[in-house]
Amino acid sequence: MAFFQSFGAAGQVTGSCHLLEINDTKILIDCGMFQGEDKDRNEEPFGFDPASIDFLLVTHAHLDHIGRIPLLVKQGFKGEILCTRATFAISRLMLHNAGGLQESTPRPLYTLADVDPALSLFKPYIQYGEPVKLEEGIEVVFQNAGHILGSATLKLTFKEQEGEKSVIFSGDIGQEHRIITSAITPYDSADYLFLESTYGDRMHKNLNISIMEFKTYIEDALRAGSTVLIPSFALERTQEVLYILRQLSLQGKLQGIPVFLDAPLAINVTRTFLNYPSLFSDEINEMMRANINPFDFEELVNTESKDASSRIAGTPGAKIIIAGSGMCEGGRVTHHLLRYLGDENALIVFVGYQVPSTLGYRILHNKKGVEIEGTYVPKNAVVKSVDGFSAHADQDDMLRWVEAIKGLRHIYLIHGDKERQKQLQNVLRSLLHTKVHLTKMGRTITL
Repeated sequence: MAFFQSFGAAGQVTGSCHLLEINDTKILIDCGMFQGEDKDRNEEPFGFDPASIDFLLVTHAHLDHIGRIPLLVKQGFKGEILCTRATFAISRLMLHNAGGLQESTPRPLYTLADVDPALSLFKPYIQYGEPVKLEEGIEVVFQNAGHILGSATLKLTFKEQEGEKSVIFSGDIGQEHRIITSAITPYDSADYLFLESTYGDRMHKNLNISIMEFKTYIEDALRAGSTVLIPSFALERTQEVLYILRQLSLQGKLQGIPVFLDAPLAINVTRTFLNYPSLFSDEINEMMRANINPFDFEELVNTESKDASSRIAGTPGAKIIIAGSGMCEGGRVTHHLLRYLGDENALIVFVGYQVPSTLGYRILHNKKGVEIEGTYVPKNAVVKSVDGFSAHADQDDMLRWVEAIKGLRHIYLIHGDKERQKQLQNVLRSLLHTKVHLTKMGRTITL
């Protein structure tokens, strides 16, 4: 018999952590950190014994999918962690950064000293499309999820007395068309599907329209001599922004205007990206084969030290600053917001979703101003949001991907808030005439 339980990302978006038990083998799919309004859940027990887990399968390197791995190991996990090579390389950077941030909190979940023991358990030999035997009668295949570099969907096939069964875990799947990464690879069949539903209730704005909108905001601000501040996620979004700004640079529209990448983690992630040319779109892959760095251009300045970061404000005239974090929850973007949110001659452009409890959300939605690190700052800058850069599939993308999977007996929705899940549930039922369920934390499902 096979049993499934969710211990995160069930009825909410963050904290992905799902347990699949096949006979006597316990397989964890992701071990992510709760974020935003749910962040206090990180301090709660896992709901299972970490020492009892045999394998941890990692879909990708976002913190809401990997952020509690050092805690899992700290509490007794000694099994194998399987992922793609790119996911391991990025996880190394993300977890070291997370460990440092944890040390600065009043009640750290783990410290930097806990990160390397966790990384030592990673087995980053997974290739897309190649079956890997976990135990006798259990194998897993990873396929490209099209979400971020190295991201994967998983298909587990296992044998029972009544025959062979298969279950797919979507992880986070990407849009059909992305700026830099290659497209998602579909599956042809499965018995069960655990499907993310982050944007299951909507369609994204057209990507090309969003790119043009972003470019227009930037060009208009620079013509006015403004400072442009872009709070950006270190992983994938920063690289997309750099690629678009490179296009403006080649067109001569950034001439003489410095572009500061003021985010050490993003700088390191960008360098790591260059080691995996085959995982990019055909256009980016072709550039890299020709020894062209798609994320570099004449005006780009990497500011790795704190001193270099502090000197940015003294740079006269128009400039662009890309700084983390993407939701303005810590990182160097904070001191730039203290300087520029109150400046009438500044533009702040958000390029990613802002969780309601975050500083980024408050900046977007509060009309007069916000408190930043104990200081009230009036909102005098122009604040814009570009919504079409999402790395997540929208409803149409999900439906196309699911429709290709034949023989589905049950679909279980995870990684989404309940209202969006209900809307996707209704659409899937109508389209596929398949049983579609909403998962609940800790509830056992028999496969």
